[in-house]
Amino acid sequence: MPLIQTNRLKTYYELHGDGAPLLLIRGLGSTCDGFKAQVDGLSPHFRVISFDNRCVGRTDQPQLPFSIADMADDTAALMDSLEVESAHVFGVSLGGMVAQELVLRHPRKVRRLALGCTHAGPRTASRTPDWAVRLFNESRDMPRAEALRHSIPLLFAPKTVERRPEFVEANLAVMTNNNQPKSSYLLQLGAVMQHDTYDRLPEIKHQTLVLTGTEDTLVDPDNSRMIAEQIPGASLLHYEENGHLFFTESADEVNRALIDFFGKDQ
Repeated sequence: MPLIQTNRLKTYYELHGDGAPLLLIRGLGSTCDGFKAQVDGLSPHFRVISFDNRCVGRTDQPQLPFSIADMADDTAALMDSLEVESAHVFGVSLGGMVAQELVLRHPRKVRRLALGCTHAGPRTASRTPDWAVRLFNESRDMPRAEALRHSIPLLFAPKTVERRPEFVEANLAVMTNNNQPKSSYLLQLGAVMQHDTYDRLPEIKHQTLVLTGTEDTLVDPDNSRMIAEQIPGASLLHYEENGHLFFTESADEVNRALIDFFGKDQ
């Protein structure tokens, strides 16, 4: 099991492929196992680095409050321990928030930036539908497997649920095994609720690509538009009939976009 002790945490990580470093950052309650489609598609082109965030999976889970900025510093410390001076970065959901703080706090560590299905903080986030908020809140008190099944409408587009049931089940199975007690989940969620980068996004000078599924009911696609408008020169890609997990639902298309975007600096 590849664990590395940084000056902050003992962190679980994986390395795949060769080439320019590409760092993948997952979302709330998720381990890097959920990036299999990206690892498979991107590792022939890049040296892909994926890892478990603080308070989930196989990384340390200190039971103290922390911020998204702390998670960004965790990520920077991991890069230092792996002797990676800079990398392309793709962060999704909570991982996209970590990526925002990483580029703002440690700009020299980021080459190009891709942000998926994320927002700049609750203060400026576009409103999630009431029914989606209700599902999300109900799921918090359920066992992990039950919570994920309850949250299917928040994770996948209706078309995916209807036409690809085996795909949905396979993803739920991977996401269930996250080794995250409720206390650690609530600490990650607390960091999300305090996240706020909106006013600082214009400071980002890196080439940036923002991606979203058009049927994301967990993080409304309008948040991606707002982020793209705040970051100078950022581009925005929409994936039609895709939900919050658009990067898994349309993995081949997303991977091609990332290869094209990050490959320009090879």
